[in-house]
Amino acid sequence: MLFSSTKGFIKDIYQKRSLIFELAKRDFQTQYMGSYLGFVWVFLQPLMFIGVLYMIFTLGFRAGSSSSDVPFVLYLISGMIVWFFFTQNFSAGSNIIKQHSYLLKRVNFRLSILPVVKLMSSMITHAFFVLMVIVLSWYNGFAPSIYILQLIYYFFAMSMLLLGLGWLTSSTNIFVKDVSNIVKIITQFGFWLTPIFWNISRIPEAYQWIIKLNPVFYLVNGYRDSLLHHVWFWEHPYVTLYYWVFTAVTLLLGITVFKKLRPHFAEVV
Repeated sequence: MLFSSTKGFIKDIYQKRSLIFELAKRDFQTQYMGSYLGFVWVFLQPLMFIGVLYMIFTLGFRAGSSSSDVPFVLYLISGMIVWFFFTQNFSAGSNIIKQHSYLLKRVNFRLSILPVVKLMSSMITHAFFVLMVIVLSWYNGFAPSIYILQLIYYFFAMSMLLLGLGWLTSSTNIFVKDVSNIVKIITQFGFWLTPIFWNISRIPEAYQWIIKLNPVFYLVNGYRDSLLHHVWFWEHPYVTLYYWVFTAVTLLLGITVFKKLRPHFAEVV
């Protein structure tokens, strides 16, 4: 039964691919509609945040990557682009059904595609920042190599985790209002607990496994391996296995909970 549910969700996504693309384009266009700078805000806000962090931890605290061969600005941005994409979709995913509550009355509309729509609308910004890091890395002597193809794998891995979280949080948030607040707390503390502007080597080796339990660590480290360190994902077998087990459980839990709660959405919203 669980397999059939998963198969049904995948089938819905494939069959509604044209609708998903159209809704994603509309979502991207409406995010900053009415503002003077328009789409510029999509890129300006993350760039300003990265700039502030860079000045604080490089010029202020004189901090940086423990890897002397990697400039701190590359180390920071390669981690930040993952964090921006993950938190943007994780936070928005918990409220996505409430935001599209008018679609509950449409019997034939598949609400399960909404987290996919959010993922696709965020891809444009993410692609821009990935390209920016590639260019900056090249400028600093880290020329693009075959390892860069791993970005496709890590983006797919991140998308699968976000879909599971999206189905889980969006469905439960309708009945338990605290879910969206819990998501906010997780993202706030998660930023400081993820090695984005600090290096995991600064933590005693005996306690590093605690940090590696954070699935975002795998993604951040993976982007850096692909762009800067030139390490294949299968060279981290245990962390890779843990990530996919965690993601598979999240996906199955999200699909199961969403399917069971879906008939009751209209009664609550």
